[in-house]
Amino acid sequence: MRLGVSPFARSQDAVEKIAEAAVLGGLDTLWLGDGYLLTSDFPGWRGAMESFTTLGWLAGRFPTARLGITAAVLPMRDVPWVAKQANTLHRIAGGGFVLAAAAGFWPHDLAARGVEFEARGSRFRNDVDDLRTHLDDIELGPGPLRDGPVPIWLAGAAATMKFSIDRGMPFQSSRATPDELEPIAMRYFDSGGTTLAHRVRVTFGDNTTEGDRVAWHSVTGSVNQLVEELSRFREMGVIDLSIIPGHDDDSALTTVDVLASDVLPQLS
Repeated sequence: MRLGVSPFARSQDAVEKIAEAAVLGGLDTLWLGDGYLLTSDFPGWRGAMESFTTLGWLAGRFPTARLGITAAVLPMRDVPWVAKQANTLHRIAGGGFVLAAAAGFWPHDLAARGVEFEARGSRFRNDVDDLRTHLDDIELGPGPLRDGPVPIWLAGAAATMKFSIDRGMPFQSSRATPDELEPIAMRYFDSGGTTLAHRVRVTFGDNTTEGDRVAWHSVTGSVNQLVEELSRFREMGVIDLSIIPGHDDDSALTTVDVLASDVLPQLS
């Protein structure tokens, strides 16, 4: 199971420190989410920067890292431009970019872009087909790499999971602890799914609060507890784990350090 992290923080300097700790520690993927308006899920600087742009900066700063966006909300974006951005990042990262795509999670983001929340699913399915076509378009420079196209994953809930199975595409679930993911994983594989990834918040220690609220669906605890819980993801068939570390800058860096030095060796 591959492990990567989202280097979210309140400043660019803190982002760089978290990313550096992850890459040097063997957490081989740097993931960024995709959002339009500010949201309380990611307060302050966290999550507010445009994802493709920031990934380009991370690619230059950490050329050995695999990069991923999780997940590009296609109904809010111009799909040919997404394909051009993705192929560009794939080249910059030496063929190490993963594009997870989603229909959208936050109604206020979609509304701001003139997309009806209830219509996002049908639009997303069409957008996925368009994306695959444009990624292969050699006229839309830079075009695909000869070594292989940008991997496309589908991210979301039950409807997207079914769509991924129907299309034979990898599926990335999110916001679920091992207990919450287990029935979903069983349903996915029983229905013919073959490639399961997951995105989850992980925090070293007992503090799960973020401001004045409890962080969502977080895996927390000691080194042994983190090893046990992350091992459960692998046992249920997750092959790639995207981690949102901590709940603020300090806990994010501490969590990444612990994952690299103490947890990852026990998962290898």
